[in-house]
Parts: sequence; C-alpha cells; structure tokens
Amino acid sequence: MPSFSVKGALVSLDGDAVTRGRSQAACCPEAVGAVRAMVVSRLAGTVDLVASHAGFLRRQWDETARLDPAGLAEMRGVAEGFAIPERVLLAFLFAGQLAGAGGDECSAWAFGSLVGKNRDLRAPVLAVQRVFLHCDPAWHGRRVLCVGSLGAPGAYSSGMNSDGLALADTQVVTRDQGPGLLRYFLMGKLLAECGDVGEALELLRRIPHAGGGNLILADAGGAMASVEIGHRALAIKRSTAGWVARTNHFLAPALRNTLVAPGGDSSAGRLATLTGWLAGLDGPPDEATAASIMSSHDTPDGTGLCRHGEAGGSATVSCHLYDCAARTLTFAYGNPCAGNWFRTALSV
Repeated sequence: MPSFSVKGALVSLDGDAVTRGRSQAACCPEAVGAVRAMVVSRLAGTVDLVASHAGFLRRQWDETARLDPAGLAEMRGVAEGFAIPERVLLAFLFAGQLAGAGGDECSAWAFGSLVGKNRDLRAPVLAVQRVFLHCDPAWHGRRVLCVGSLGAPGAYSSGMNSDGLALADTQVVTRDQGPGLLRYFLMGKLLAECGDVGEALELLRRIPHAGGGNLILADAGGAMASVEIGHRALAIKRSTAGWVARTNHFLAPALRNTLVAPGGDSSAGRLATLTGWLAGLDGPPDEATAASIMSSHDTPDGTGLCRHGEAGGSATVSCHLYDCAARTLTFAYGNPCAGNWFRTALSV
C-alpha cells in the first residue's frame, strides 16, 4: 500500500475536555476561517428551521449537559477557540437531522478486529478534516485516536481507543427524534468510557438517544456489533456471520419505516457491494485487500464504495481502516483510489 504523509493531518490534543476543545484552533490557526465558513454555510439554509426548533435545541442542550457533561464541555471549548457562539455550534451539530438532510453516503463495516469506513460528504471538508489523538487525565491513561473535523467534538466520524475498541458511524435521518444524546457526542463518550464492545452496548442500552445514524463497533478480541439509533427504538445486532456492515438506511423493522431521507441514491447498492464482499471472505482481510474494495467504483455489475460526486451525490473525503488488535489506523486522505495513505498507531 502506498505511503503518504499529510502535513498537519495528525493533531494531538492533551488536557481536560475544555482544553482539548479549545486547542483545536490553537493547533490549526490556518483553518480557523474555513471552520467558521463551514458552520455559517451549513446553517445558512436552515435559519428558519433552527429558529422554529429553538425549544427543542434548548432541551437538547440540557440533556447533553446531564448525559455527557464532558462532551458538552469539549464542544464549548471548540466554540471558544473558533469564536463561534456555543449555541450556534450546537445547532450546527443538529442541523442535518432537523433539516431531514440526506445525501451523505458513508459505508462502514467490521470483520473480526478490523473496522473500515469511507467518509462520504457533500460538504467541502478536506480543509478541516483531521486525525486527532486525544489524551485526558480523567481517562486514567486511556487515549483516543479518531477521524473528524475541526470545529466538531471528539470522534465526529470514527475512532479507536487504546483498549482496542473502535467505532464508525453512518448518517441516517429519521423521524424518531427526541431528547437525548446526539450521536456526535455519543461516539466520544463510548471511546472515553468503554474498553470493549460489551461495555459499549451496555452504555448504549441505558442512555437516552436523540435519534439518527448507525454505528459499527468492534474490539481487539474480535467482538462486533451494528447499532441503529432512534430516540424510541434502538436496534442492536451482534455479529453471527463474522462481519457487520451498514450504509445510510435502517434495516431493523422497528426503525426502517422512520426514514426521512432515503439514505442517498447509492445506499442499498453500496451495502450490497459490502455484504457480497464480506460474505465471500474466508477470514479478516488484510489492509491491502480492504483498501482495494474501499477504492472500488461503479460498474455495470454493482455500486462502488469510492464516490466522486456522481449525479450530484457526495464524494469520499477519506478512508479509515482500524486494526483493533494492533491499535493502528491506516488512513487515506481524500479518495482512497488516489493512494494518499498514511499510518499511525496507539501504543498498547
């Protein structure tokens, strides 16, 4: 696999939650303007919608403070660092669900202790995308390596902790929304507090959810699960086939009729490509094999996983391959087919 180091792609954030949030801007001053523009652009088309949901957002602020005070503190640090009003930043994080905005076309899977994700977005995020290494004294030595965006808290797309628990999300916009913890806070909380899939599922079952999205989970021992997240319904499926995979729609009967957006035109096709590939494997793939399927494109026989904005859809901005046993992340910056890869590790 080619090796390529993206200057400034890995950002180390040390300290308590507020300090880590505030440090994003201090570590990447060249990106401050891009972050502010990203927030303004996303909210520009939802001003009336956000205003009409002011009470809902106030309730979500209170619920986040109750359920994940550290996550809210990190977000407030991010807001301070980039000089964005903190309530505006919360609205930015909720905007996709409130607007019923589909179109993001991520693909995520796990086989044994390997987790893969293509991060596919409509928004131009390459300028603010980073790999973050979080270290917080409150975690008693646990560290978190995650892929996300400047201007957002924690594991905004995927992550792995030093225990070998990894997770990746995909967007699903659902009508099943209500007071609870938003997925973007939930992912960081899982990585900060849980050491394996079993612990993560226990936390997921007992916490109220805002609703929206899928999670893929795996750990160093090879345990795997998929989680479909609604406010009233939560569908957890432990792996029985040796692998799990999700794209941008729900499969569980309790949730599949709650979709607001169809999950992108390619969601079903990408899931078929993933499941066909995974079902044909005799064991966990090596990184080169995984990188090859994540770099695939549309053919007459099936839907590719590497997206280039076809028919106005989203484009792949990165590929993430986490080896939970080795505690490594192999990361492609931009389309994986371009071969711009680098690898970083969490020491065990």
